[in-house]
Amino acid sequence: MNLRKCYIENFGKLHQFEYEFSEGLNLINKSNGWGKSTFATFIKAMFYGFDTSNKRAISENERKKYYPWQGGKFGGNLEFEINGKIYEIERFFGIKDKDDTFRLYDKTTNCESYDFSQNIGEEIFKLDRQAYERSTYISGQAISVEINDSLSAKLSNILENENDINTSEEAINRIVSIMKEYKKTGNKGKINELETKINNKKRELEYTRKNEELIEERRKKIEESNLQIRQYEQKKNENQEKINKISEYENDQLKRELEILNERLEKQRKIEKLQEQNNKKKKNKIIISVLIILISIILGIFFSKYLYLISIIGVLILIIGILEFNKAKSKYEKDSKYNTPSNTASKENNYKTNKEEIIKENELLSRQITELINQKSYDENEMNRLINTEISTEEIENEIENLEQELREMNYKYNILDKTRMYLSQAKEKFSSHYLKGMTQGFEKYLNILNSDKLDTNIDIKLNVKIEEYGEKKEIDYLSTGYRDLIGICMRLALIEALFENENPFIILDDPFVNLDEEKIEKAKQVVQELSKKYQVIYFVCHECRKCTSGT
Repeated sequence: MNLRKCYIENFGKLHQFEYEFSEGLNLINKSNGWGKSTFATFIKAMFYGFDTSNKRAISENERKKYYPWQGGKFGGNLEFEINGKIYEIERFFGIKDKDDTFRLYDKTTNCESYDFSQNIGEEIFKLDRQAYERSTYISGQAISVEINDSLSAKLSNILENENDINTSEEAINRIVSIMKEYKKTGNKGKINELETKINNKKRELEYTRKNEELIEERRKKIEESNLQIRQYEQKKNENQEKINKISEYENDQLKRELEILNERLEKQRKIEKLQEQNNKKKKNKIIISVLIILISIILGIFFSKYLYLISIIGVLILIIGILEFNKAKSKYEKDSKYNTPSNTASKENNYKTNKEEIIKENELLSRQITELINQKSYDENEMNRLINTEISTEEIENEIENLEQELREMNYKYNILDKTRMYLSQAKEKFSSHYLKGMTQGFEKYLNILNSDKLDTNIDIKLNVKIEEYGEKKEIDYLSTGYRDLIGICMRLALIEALFENENPFIILDDPFVNLDEEKIEKAKQVVQELSKKYQVIYFVCHECRKCTSGT
């Protein structure tokens, strides 16, 4: 395959620029800022268009980076020859990819051709954009080789048709993506979320069981309160019966005492009335005796001394009357004293004391009953609150069982995915090892040409290169920039040989030797000369020291 010529209407700073390519080496020696990288990117864009990107940074968005400085139509055309036919690609670009246009012309007929689609780069080179940028498009800004599925597929010669680009790497990435849905870092993902949900449900079950224990405790306390209330009420009723009996006895006793008192009062009234009559008679006697005495004294004084004898008789009668009066009075008082109900006082006092004690006991029982009723009411409210907030343990246990079953299924799926990923990776590595021998041989060949110093190298199936020193393998990051570029160039050239065994693509070298020393640059120029004998080489340089031969 050879490039023939191109026309750039507008692309970055290049405007109405034409170039005719020759076979073999095409040396483009221009100063910095002329647009060498712009030209190289234009060739790539003709075959691959622009990568769909919404990145704002110009360095990461080629559409923005190479939008025409001076305005106008953005694009151009490129003529090339392949398999004996000459085609012309015409592409113009818009601000967005939907505004892009693509046409392919057959230069023999000048008619539009449909031999290739707008994915012409992938269809011709059997490489996607990234694989192309990592193989025949060698820029000093990105020399290192990074394997991808497109490169791996072509290196292993497994492409059966033009669409066979989607390979194991995409499958592995897809599997890993699905696995991340199940498990993510930071205890995230469906499995972690489900485990958290199960743990929460288990805590809820534990809380519910504790809740049930609390409800049962409240129920027992309520039963105990009811039992105590009944016992206290029974005791209180028994006491009340005692009080009632004492009260009945007191009432009966009082009634009997009242009857006795009434009887005695009635009898007393009769006695008093009789006594009053007797006293009246005795008083009359006394009065008569006094009168006799007085009359006898007066008559004795005035008439005869013998009349004193009569007065003495009257005095005796008076004394006898007074004595009888006092005797009758003492008897009355004695009768009155024995007729009062004082002989039952002691017994009544005992009943009164017992009654007061029982009443006090009942008052205490009433307070205790009130306290028990209040406590019972509190326990009932707490029990009802717990019952209202309670969820059935059976319901939660069923939920946990369902969630654990779902978790087992998720873990099973995750383990299947993990094993599939592992087996795919192992198969991919085994499969990729087929091209490793040829890549290693090609790399060592170019390394021996460009480097006079002996380097022990090691290449893995991902085309990562390590340097072995003192029995230890080290990353090439430990090396200088010049050595890293040297290894990258050797890997690129080995990769081109491995990729294109039966066809000869064009190679773009965008000043890849800028970091090499003078000795290695001279050897690199010799390598470019040898490459140009087999491939069409478009070699961009900005310094005379890196020129291989005369050129544009």
